Amino acid sequence: MKWFKHKSDSHQSARLRLACEPNFLQGYGFYFCIVEMVSMRVEDVDNPTVEFQTSYLKSMLGGINQRTLTKLLANFEQSELLVSKDFGKSIQITVPKLKEIQDNYSRAVRRNLSASNNKLTPRIDKNILDNNTKDKSVADKEADRIRLLRKEVVDYDE
Repeated sequence: MKWFKHKSDSHQSARLRLACEPNFLQGYGFYFCIVEMVSMRVEDVDNPTVEFQTSYLKSMLGGINQRTLTKLLANFEQSELLVSKDFGKSIQITVPKLKEIQDNYSRAVRRNLSASNNKLTPRIDKNILDNNTKDKSVADKEADRIRLLRKEVVDYDE
């Protein structure tokens, strides 16, 4: 999925505000970052579930610690905005509303294919790299860059 709908008044949603407590901006950013990460990788919006390596997830969320990650996921589960299963080294995350907020292109393709009884194949985006290449995604490169910068700061302080 290339993009998803985002209501301009979502910051006023009672469920979202409750899930974001006690730090609204951290929770809000966490939620939409998770929705973006899942929507980038999900192949079927009827089953909007993706499994992430825990270390990758923490890194992509700004280097948050395990306790914060667990608390935020629990808050969003209580508000029924996310569903997660922690397997230790990986976390499976489901965004139930993803089908509702999918982009119009994906919705139209799904509707047309279901009318013709063809099996839905995921949209291939020109930004997705060929499986045979070993290039890292832009997000992975940025995470590596941040890790290196943090390491340089630690090395400099020693």
